[in-house]
Amino acid sequence: MLKIFTTQLSGVFKRIEEQEDETIEDCSRLLAQTITGNGTIHIKGFGELEGIASAITESSESLPACASYGENIVKAGDCILAFANNARNIELEKLITQTESEGISVVSVAAVEKGDEPVPNEEFHIDTKLLMPLVPGEDGERIGYPVFMLALYVYYALYFNTNEMLAEYDEEF
Repeated sequence: MLKIFTTQLSGVFKRIEEQEDETIEDCSRLLAQTITGNGTIHIKGFGELEGIASAITESSESLPACASYGENIVKAGDCILAFANNARNIELEKLITQTESEGISVVSVAAVEKGDEPVPNEEFHIDTKLLMPLVPGEDGERIGYPVFMLALYVYYALYFNTNEMLAEYDEEF
């Protein structure tokens, strides 16, 4: 089963790399602009991804100016990096709608089901491509839903791109 899981997970990573690269670049540009503009990147995870904020902010590889959502007041010039298992997460949609009216950008990271209407912030949405567990079991049920691993993969894609952009701005960490 581990070989199947690894193969399937590698395939999802590859699809993100191939299909989301332009969006990741655009989102990284927004994060770099937030940092160079002295704003804060507020990290928020919904449901099983609640721990992503501490995984990112407590890491030695945290982007500058990151804080867990709710630690500070979100103000103009800030942005939010939000993670959910599905783009139709009601709390995620509510956050996007609320902050959009306040002029605050949200980079959202979640799976998008085919046929879904565009997500509210489609310009800054990264699709994790994980709609169901990866490994078929003997009973027909699928297991292995590594949503946290994919969220971290996307974070690192943003981290690498944003650091590269900040280096161009001669920012020091």
